[in-house]
Amino acid sequence: MNGILDLTDQVASIALFGSIGVGKSFVGLTLLHHNRTKVKFGGNRHHVHCDNLPNSLEGFLERLSDAIGIGHTMDIGQLRLHLKSSPPIILLLDGVDSILDPLAPEAEDIIKTIEEFGCYKHVCLLTTSRMSPEVSDFHRVEVPTLSGSDARDIFYGLCNLDRSPVVDNLIASLDFHPLSINLLATAVRQNDWDELTLLKVRDELTLPKVWEGDQNGVLKTQYQKSLKDVMGRSFTSPTIQNLGTTAREVLEAIAAFPHGVEEGKLESTFPSITGVVVAVDVLCKFSLLYRQGGFVKMLSLFRFHFLASMLEPTQDVEPVYWDTASRNASDTCASF
Repeated sequence: MNGILDLTDQVASIALFGSIGVGKSFVGLTLLHHNRTKVKFGGNRHHVHCDNLPNSLEGFLERLSDAIGIGHTMDIGQLRLHLKSSPPIILLLDGVDSILDPLAPEAEDIIKTIEEFGCYKHVCLLTTSRMSPEVSDFHRVEVPTLSGSDARDIFYGLCNLDRSPVVDNLIASLDFHPLSINLLATAVRQNDWDELTLLKVRDELTLPKVWEGDQNGVLKTQYQKSLKDVMGRSFTSPTIQNLGTTAREVLEAIAAFPHGVEEGKLESTFPSITGVVVAVDVLCKFSLLYRQGGFVKMLSLFRFHFLASMLEPTQDVEPVYWDTASRNASDTCASF
């Protein structure tokens, strides 16, 4: 955090990127309201919500002008005049994925506008997105999952359990993913689970049981509420839509492998998925998959989501698997 604050002190523009649920907006807002930022920019600190914007330059300019308090204007000249004459100002452009998607309408014009405003020596721009945006002269900072110690501190701080090696291992199996940690800790607290109950729940949270309307439905409800909208927005991306059905096929197929799939064997592992290598490149760019040690992997939370969708019966038809490897992997997939 101190390194990013040093950049804001220099009025440098920063692109924060990372997977769904890692806390990009939280980091951005923390920077925006940090004491060092307050000293540097005073009241000229503005949060601009971009995740529900239409893919148009006019829509972006109107949202930006409204956020900085000059009314609803789509006049770029007026915005330029205001920003150039402003004291030092910091703007958090939160959730720019859709408007900066390479295949989105007017994305190029919006990128050029952001680059222009970011070049003003007294204007600091922060952007958050699931992809690393191609914006010139921005410092790109990936927001990772938590460290093991931070993940454990957050989990135990949110619920009433005593620390134990068994629960620590459970936390590690969640990839130290902030949203996953928060969901599980909230369920423990709200249901007043002790360690034995939590471990029983863990053992029962194997697909497809996790999606049944049983006593553990709280996790299903919280999980779906947290992920449904954001996952839906990922699939509205023009670049991902351009992949057709291949995007979901690849995600569901790789979800069946708890330890990921060797990148050099993607085509041989999934011979029936045309364009699997290209699709993986795109899905990694949008942080739905990630590369590690020569393998293509998926965070546990996403695995549960896509495995569930793969196993949900449609009109009493057996679940579809693309090849024997996927079927075998799904049989051995771990829960928590």
